[in-house]
Amino acid sequence: MKLIILLGKSGSGKGTQADLLVKEFRLKHLSTGNLLRKRCEKKDFLGEKLKNILAKGGLVPTPLVFHLWLHELEIFHEDKQCKGVVIEGSPRKLYEAWMLKEVLDFYEWGNDVRVFHIAISDKEALKRLLKRGRAIDDETKAIKNRLAWFKKEVVQAVSFYKKEGILSEINGEQPVEKVYRDIRKKLGNFLR
Repeated sequence: MKLIILLGKSGSGKGTQADLLVKEFRLKHLSTGNLLRKRCEKKDFLGEKLKNILAKGGLVPTPLVFHLWLHELEIFHEDKQCKGVVIEGSPRKLYEAWMLKEVLDFYEWGNDVRVFHIAISDKEALKRLLKRGRAIDDETKAIKNRLAWFKKEVVQAVSFYKKEGILSEINGEQPVEKVYRDIRKKLGNFLR
């Protein structure tokens, strides 16, 4: 099983690049954001609490996120037709990177991981996210909170993968096609 991890600020195009990889190589897609949004649909305490956290640009506690990840990874592990997974937007913290490494080693996938940091400026991220229709003050504040949190937390996970020697930096301010071409170039024969 091959794993590709896509990290980047909100608005960096992680989801778009994940979709392109999934389509071309028939990989599974694990998106923390999608898992959380799906869980918010349940009208129970956890669903409502998650909805409030996400609306404010807050951070969902790692144990809850990991619970969702583990459930999905187990499904992928049991699927004998699954040849790989794209993990989008996670891990979000250094200790999540360590935890994910342990889980991947447990499933004997630890040697088949590539990580891409799709880098964009805060200015570009804000521009892209506002273009998506997020223009009210509360939304702008939530976006800025997520960007500040990225610098505080996610950058440490990016550094971890750089030290592991499995990180590639990608200029995310290029057109979508060029970003994808750069990712494909860095992947080489990894998915073949």
